[in-house]
This record gives sequence, structure tokens and C-alpha cells, in this order.
Amino acid sequence: MFSFFSLFNFATPSEAQSGFEATLKNMQEITTDKRQHLLQVAELLFAQQGYEAVSVRHLAKEAGVNLAMISYYFGSKEGLFAALIENKIPRTRERLEAIAQMNIDPWEKISQTIDVYVDNMMSNHQFSRVIIREMSIHQRPENVRLIIDQVSKNMKIIRGFIEEGQKNGQFKQVDNELTLASFFGTLSTVVHNGGLICQLIDANNDETVVQQPFKDRVRAHVKSLLKGHLIA
Repeated sequence: MFSFFSLFNFATPSEAQSGFEATLKNMQEITTDKRQHLLQVAELLFAQQGYEAVSVRHLAKEAGVNLAMISYYFGSKEGLFAALIENKIPRTRERLEAIAQMNIDPWEKISQTIDVYVDNMMSNHQFSRVIIREMSIHQRPENVRLIIDQVSKNMKIIRGFIEEGQKNGQFKQVDNELTLASFFGTLSTVVHNGGLICQLIDANNDETVVQQPFKDRVRAHVKSLLKGHLIA
């Protein structure tokens, strides 16, 4: 459902490549862990070109490593992708589990959850775009199953916050699953369709949508949206 929005990407191929090369150079300077470096480069390449288009040979070349190193650490491109998912999404779950243990009311738990996801999805927009792309094209069922398995665990924790608020009377009886779909759908649209959003807000660079001013705007909007939807 997202593929046609690629028509609104404002970056030229040369600009995109220059940006990628600058990011890659910075990674190489600050990352000494080869496994982590491979994950970072894979994340950038998958987001920029799509999983299908990135060969193991190309990945090794961009990362500046031997082909055998990818096999050593991950076994295959599929194994590397699985490691990328398993490296990222559980970190968010740890933050949600910490929120669940706090002695705060259900709305504050939802508010902090929004903070977590706005920060994660927009600060790590390359990774978010990888996930959204794989989910939308649905060409590799094994990747989709892996993503669903990880993401659904997080969504169940958030649904628990809503159910807690409904039990104590703070929240209305709404459709909990579609509430979650609305929340994630809003963030996914903003992150994945930067060019389209830039058209709407009259910005000339699709990176505008992941910078702090617009991030704060998204955060405030989603909180207002869910507060009006949930609070009894």
C-alpha cells in the first residue's frame, strides 16, 4: 500500500548516494565491532535499496569486509536480516516493560509509550523504513513472520495499558486493536512517506520529517489524538 509514495522522494540519486557514503564513513570511524558494523550498513542499504536489491557481495563491499565475515557472523543474508530485527525490536520491548512496572496511571503509560515510539521510529527512520517496506510488499513470508512475532509482543504490552485504563474507568470502551492500528499507522505514514509529508507541509527536504521540530509536532498530535479517543 505504500509503494506509490516513492514517487514523492525529492532526493536525486547522486544526493542519496552522497548521503549514504557520508553516513557509512561516519559509521566506520565510530564502530569497531565488526558484527555491529555489518548490521548498521545492512540497515542503511536495506532502507535505501530494499532487501531484495542488496546482495551479500554488495553488502560486504560497502561494509569493507570479506564475504566470509558475513557467513561467519550470520550464515546468510536471511540470517543477517533476522539478527537486525532481533537486535532492534526487543530493545523497545524492554522500555515498554519498564513503563509497565511504573506506579503511574494508564494515560501516563500511553503518553510515555508515544514518546518511545516517536523517538525510536523517527530517530531510527532507516530501520523503520526497512520494517514497513518488508511488511507492505509481503514478498518474503519468513521476514514478515519474524517482524510480526516481534512487533506483536510489543503491541500486546501497549494493549495492556489500554485495558488497564478501561478497567479503572479512565478510558472509554474503544476498539483496542484498531486503536493500536491507528497509532502505528500514523507513525508509519510519517516515517515511510517523507516526500509526501513534505509536500503537505511545504518543506523541500524529506529529512525534515525526522528532525526535532516535526518530531515534536507528531508527538503532540498523536497524544492529542489518543487522549481524545481514550479518555472517558
